[in-house]
Amino acid sequence: MNNYFLIGMFSTLSLNTFLSQMADSLIAGVVSLLGGVLSSIIVAWLKSRWRTNH
Repeated sequence: MNNYFLIGMFSTLSLNTFLSQMADSLIAGVVSLLGGVLSSIIVAWLKSRWRTNH
């Protein structure tokens, strides 16, 4: 779970950099942060389901 959380954090940072170049605002940062957290949770959930099925 920790590895997937780190991957989510890195994707959050890259998304944050990308969005801050497009629109330097608080909303862009919040959307980026939520997107990174959601992606890490989804990846971890899919990996846990894949492990139980295989």
